[in-house]
Amino acid sequence: MRQVEPSVLDALREAAKDAASYEAVALGLAAADIDTTTTAAHQRDVLLAALRLRPSGTGKARSFTGMLPEVTTDQLEICSAYAEAVNTPFVVGRLHHLLLVAEHGRKHDHARGAAAGYLDAVPLLLVGPRRLAGLRGATECLCWAADLARSFNLKDLHQRVTQDMVALVERVLADSEDDPQIVDRLLEGLRVQRYDITNLAERAARRFSSVGYVHARVGFLKLLKAEPGPRRTAIDSQIVSALLDAADADVNAGFRRHLLLTQAAAEARDRGLSELRERAELALQTTDPDSLGWTRIRRGLATPRALFNGARAHIDAAADLRDALWRTTADVHQAMRDQTDDEHAQEGLLRIPRTRINTAGPVQVHPPVDADDNRAVELQVLALDILGHLTAHQLDHIHERFAPDEAELITALVHDTALPPPRARTLAHAFRYYWLDELDAAACVALPQVEQILRQLLRDRVPVVSVPKGHTPGTVDQLGGLIRSMPAAGFPSDWSRALELLLVDPDRGMNLRNDICHGLIDTPPKHHVALILQAALYLLSYAHGHRTPAPLTQ
Repeated sequence: MRQVEPSVLDALREAAKDAASYEAVALGLAAADIDTTTTAAHQRDVLLAALRLRPSGTGKARSFTGMLPEVTTDQLEICSAYAEAVNTPFVVGRLHHLLLVAEHGRKHDHARGAAAGYLDAVPLLLVGPRRLAGLRGATECLCWAADLARSFNLKDLHQRVTQDMVALVERVLADSEDDPQIVDRLLEGLRVQRYDITNLAERAARRFSSVGYVHARVGFLKLLKAEPGPRRTAIDSQIVSALLDAADADVNAGFRRHLLLTQAAAEARDRGLSELRERAELALQTTDPDSLGWTRIRRGLATPRALFNGARAHIDAAADLRDALWRTTADVHQAMRDQTDDEHAQEGLLRIPRTRINTAGPVQVHPPVDADDNRAVELQVLALDILGHLTAHQLDHIHERFAPDEAELITALVHDTALPPPRARTLAHAFRYYWLDELDAAACVALPQVEQILRQLLRDRVPVVSVPKGHTPGTVDQLGGLIRSMPAAGFPSDWSRALELLLVDPDRGMNLRNDICHGLIDTPPKHHVALILQAALYLLSYAHGHRTPAPLTQ
C-alpha cells in the first residue's frame, strides 16, 4: 500500500472540518500549505480529482461523473491509503465509494465503508456553521448510504439509514425556516426504502400549506397513496384546490397564475373532478391575455423591394381587369413543399417548441402528436405571410389602375356554375370593402364565397354531400373537409395545404376562417384579408379554365 504523506493528510483533515460539500473540501486542500515534494503534490492532485468527482446512477450500476477511463492503479492505491488513514467520515465515504465503483479491492468492504462513512458524516454536517448547506449535505449522504445499503444488502446499515432519515425529516418539519426540497428528497428516499411515509407526507403537506409553497404541497400530496374511494377523492381534491387557491391568491400574478390554472385544469381532468375542472377553465377563459405580463418580441420582416416591384409590374402587364385579378393568383408550390432546401434558413425563435395562447382566453393548445414537423410548418406559414404582403400590394395597384365599380367587378368575377351573378355581386362587395379599408366586412363577406366556390368545383369530382340514411340526416362537407378533398379531386396538394394553413388549421396555421367567423380575433391585418380574396380568385381561375385539375384516375 502506498505511504501517506503527513502534510497532505493534515491538510485534508483540516480542509474537511465544518465543510458541507466536497468542493469546499477540495478548495481547502488546494489552498493548503503542504510539503512541496513531488510525491506530496501528486497525492494532493489525486485527492482533488477524487473529491471533485460526483456519483451518478443508482445501485450497483452507479458510476462517477467525470471519472476518466485511464485512471491508474497508482491513483486508486493512493485513494485506498487515504481512505484507511483519514478519520473524517465525509471524506472516508467518498473515497470508499470511488474505490467501489472502480472495482479496486473487495466490493463488499468498500460498500460498507462508504455507507458507514456517509452515515457518520450526517451528525457532523448538521452541527456545522452553515445550517442549510449542512442539511443538504446530510440529505445527500443519507441518500447515498441508503442506495449502497439496499444494493449490497447491508441490513444493519439499512435500518440505521431509515432511522436517520426519519429523524431528519422530523427535524426539518419542526423548523419554520427549512427548505421543502429537503423533505421531498428524504421522503422519496424513504419511499424507495419501502417505509410507510403516509404520516410524514401528510404533515409535510400541512407544514408547507401556504400559497408560496403550492408546488411543494402538491408534491407531498401526490406521495400519498390510496385506493379509489372517498380517501383518494379527498386527496385529489386537495391537490387541485391547492393550485386553484394559489392562483386566486394573487390575480395579478400574470403568467404564473395562468400556469397554475392550466395545471389545475389538467389535474382535475385526469382525476375526474368535473366541478373543479370547470372552475379552473372558467378562470382561464376570463383571464385577459394582456395581464400575462409578456413582452411581445417581433422579428422585423424586410421583404426585398424588388419583389414588390416585380408584383407591380406583373399587374401593369395585364390587358384588362379580369386579367389583372387572375395575375394575383401566384402559385405557392415553393412555400408548401414538405422540405425546405436550406435547413438553416430560419434559426432562433422558430426552433423553440412552444404552446399557443388562444386569444379568446389563454388556453394552451398543443399540436397533435402525429403532426408534421413544427419548423417546416412555421416556414410555410411565414411564406404565406410574405405572399399576403405581395398580394395586398397587387390588389392596391389594381384599384389604383382600374378603379373598378361594382358592375365591372361582377363581370370580371362571374361564372355560371361556380359564382353566378348574385354571388359574384357579393364577392364584388368584399373587394370594394377591402379597398375602403373595411377589412372586417371584406373578410366576413368573402369567406363564405370561398367555401361555396370550392364546393361547386368539387361537386362533379368527389362526394361533398351525404344522403340521409335511416334516422341519420344528410350532411354537407364544410370548408375543412372540402379543402382536404382537393387532392383526391386532382387539385394540387400545394394549394390544398396552403388553404388549410390559411383558413382552417387550428393548431399551427393562421386559421382565419375560424378566428374571424367566430369572433376570436380583432380586425385581421390587411395582408391576411388579401390572402382570403386571393384564395377566391385562385379557385375561380379553375372555373374559368386558367388552370385545369389533374384528370381523375379510375
